[in-house]
Amino acid sequence: MNTKIKTFVISLVVLVLVGVSAACYALMPKADMKPSEYDLGMTYEKAAQEDKPIVAVFYVDWCTYCRRFMPRLDKVRNINKNMYNVVLINVEDPANEKIAKEYRITGYPTVYIMDPKYDNRVHIDGSYLDSVSSLNKEMQRYLNFRNLVKKGEACK
Repeated sequence: MNTKIKTFVISLVVLVLVGVSAACYALMPKADMKPSEYDLGMTYEKAAQEDKPIVAVFYVDWCTYCRRFMPRLDKVRNINKNMYNVVLINVEDPANEKIAKEYRITGYPTVYIMDPKYDNRVHIDGSYLDSVSSLNKEMQRYLNFRNLVKKGEACK
């Protein structure tokens, strides 16, 4: 094989490998991202005006568990985006002091399902936050109950 062709083939292979590596890196969950660096596109105020239940995550940026939890939350949010609004509430932000006190937040992350339509709130225990499937299962359980309430069958 001539030198120009070898150089071209090697260059092409290097470019493909660099491109694939960059794409994989871009798609990897960013476990070191601070929760405040995730853009969910929804504020609590906006979410409260819609008919969907809200998954509210109370967090602080310095919490290592909050950082590890965020990629799982992001996956669950994508699975349930048509059924829930997911919001992040930074407990250290003075603007969130009132809601943090109302919900008596003492640990991080703390996750609630809030349903303004039914004036209901459900605390999701921390043991359900360790996997996408367990958190998703709890969120589905709430939707099942909400549907029973809508039909008037919840208290029979």
